[in-house]
Amino acid sequence: MVEIRIHGRFGQPIGAIAKKIGNYALKEGYETQVFNAFAAIRPGSPTNSVIRVDTEKIIERSAQETKPDIVVVLDNSLFTAANVFKGLKAGGKVMALNADRSILGENSSKYSYEALDSYFADDPSEIEGNIIKALKANAIF
Repeated sequence: MVEIRIHGRFGQPIGAIAKKIGNYALKEGYETQVFNAFAAIRPGSPTNSVIRVDTEKIIERSAQETKPDIVVVLDNSLFTAANVFKGLKAGGKVMALNADRSILGENSSKYSYEALDSYFADDPSEIEGNIIKALKANAIF
């Protein structure tokens, strides 16, 4: 099973991105789960969604204690405002826009990093599709 957690701020289309990735995985024949963070939140507050993808039935049901293989960060200010690394598996991957590896700080030796910028070069407005391209390039699908 591959677990992906997407971090953004309330008002960004985090839930829509997660849903589109989940739907894409279903169309490709994978089992999938999508969980969006729900809480009393204010505009701009940190939020996240979790996507699980597997070739077999997914038994895990909790979205609280996630152990992602990949963390996608859409707002780089979250590296200092929220714990985007929480539960990230050793050797896991962090993907972010408009940043380089130095954004990982003290975690740079623990995790691999990939900038998402090149996936957005053709059509920056196609957020969901560009993230799917990045996940495909990393052999998730």
